Amino acid sequence: MKDYLFLLLLLLSLLLSLLASCPPPCSCVPGPEGSTVNCSGLHLERVPQGLPADASALLLRGNNLTDLFGQLPPLPSLLHLDLSHNQLKQLGRGLIFHNFCRLEVLDLSHNDFRTVFNGVFRGIHRLHTLLMMHVQIKFIEEHVFDGLTNLRKLHLSHNHLNAIFPEWFRELPQLEELHLENNHISYVNNGCFSSLHSLLILSLNGNRIRGVSDGAFDGLHNLTSLYVEDNQLSKVPSVSMRAIRQLRVLRLGGNFFPQLHTGDFVRLNLEECFVENIAGLTLIDRGAFWDLPYLKTLHLHHNAQLQFVDEQAFINVPNLRILSLHGNNLSALSKEVVKSFQKPLQISLHQNPLVCDCNIRWISEILKEGNNATRIKILGTLECDGPVERVPVLSLDPSQIPENCPPVLVGSTNLTVNKKIGEGHVFQCRAHGLPSPKILWILPEGRVLNQTSNDPRMRLKGPGSLELHPIRPSDRGTYTCVAENLLGQAIGVMQLKVDNIDIHLFPQSVAATFVTVVWNGTARNAFPEYEIVYR
Repeated sequence: MKDYLFLLLLLLSLLLSLLASCPPPCSCVPGPEGSTVNCSGLHLERVPQGLPADASALLLRGNNLTDLFGQLPPLPSLLHLDLSHNQLKQLGRGLIFHNFCRLEVLDLSHNDFRTVFNGVFRGIHRLHTLLMMHVQIKFIEEHVFDGLTNLRKLHLSHNHLNAIFPEWFRELPQLEELHLENNHISYVNNGCFSSLHSLLILSLNGNRIRGVSDGAFDGLHNLTSLYVEDNQLSKVPSVSMRAIRQLRVLRLGGNFFPQLHTGDFVRLNLEECFVENIAGLTLIDRGAFWDLPYLKTLHLHHNAQLQFVDEQAFINVPNLRILSLHGNNLSALSKEVVKSFQKPLQISLHQNPLVCDCNIRWISEILKEGNNATRIKILGTLECDGPVERVPVLSLDPSQIPENCPPVLVGSTNLTVNKKIGEGHVFQCRAHGLPSPKILWILPEGRVLNQTSNDPRMRLKGPGSLELHPIRPSDRGTYTCVAENLLGQAIGVMQLKVDNIDIHLFPQSVAATFVTVVWNGTARNAFPEYEIVYR
């Protein structure tokens, strides 16, 4: 009984001592590692005086603080400092936090400072989480994070950063999460993250990234998750991604890919991949997903213009379990696509304008047998968009659907293309039908182009793709795509118009019998043949 009273009195004395040292109007709560001092949301313009020396957490969130210089006393036990949602205009160069030698978490989010200078985090070597989201940061000096060797999480999202500098990360060997989303970054250069060998998660979502260098992700030996959604990429950064051997989750939705090309996703150890909500994506080519032994889930949904998936789009993807293709613009999907998968597969095809001809027969058979009777499970309710609209696919009798049908071209084929001399262009032509149609090209002069053509400017890039580069005036005319099988053919006609461009020639020196000119502003390979007459 005496021991109990003694402990009760001791606890009471500690509580009274804490209350006596707790500055009004803050509240203080004792804890095993020290007291938590909560001064949040009090409209404070200065940090309260008389903070308890044993404070382990100081919460100053949601006040009107503009400057911390000379306001924070030494707090040797402080582990967590929350300064978010204030009006801090600047942090100085190392005279604010240097007395917090045990600090582990620092939150500076939702403030108004625009520059972070070297030395500002000097002395807080134990810091493992640094949050600076939704500030106004435009510039970070090169060695700001030097000495933060225990940092695990760095959040710099929703700022105004225009570029990434590798010097920022040279002394962050333990960093595991780096968040740079929603800045103004336009390019990812070689070696940006080369020293971040422990990084697990890298988020670059919501920037303005137009290009990624081939060596941009070198050094990220342990990265498992890469997020590059909602940027302005026009092609998949396939070369740079191959350096990330441990990559398991990849998010590339919301970019500007017009096409997924052969080898865009090749020899990666992905388990889940997101390529959704890409407004301009029209087709997925043969071998776009190639040699992906661990891929289980692939999100290809809500690509409003996606009209064609090649029957060999997936090569050596043995473990795919979930394929999301709903909300696209697919009129058909070849049975050969799903035949390449070895495991039971769930596939979503609803919200597509499916044409109920021979190409839908295999789907109708699966639905009639019941999803549980086959290794393929089709999710969602499918409806015909033609020849009779809004007829449920489930209501069709597979025996009444023809086994074969003539080719039908997919996408815009009867069109006119305007190009300038020296530019390049790729004509696309795809078709559905059974048996699978073969595609050939007829050139303006009437010649049929085949794989043996020796013209280096004009070549077939797989079935259905004709590339011209660089374009010459003689290339103008009609290009005809012919898709044919045993039951017939479909023809698409594309006109190429070639516009002249100004050639900029500037005299450099003049002699009696010759003149030297400088060719400026025009690629020389665009005009391999030219003649200058001098009188």
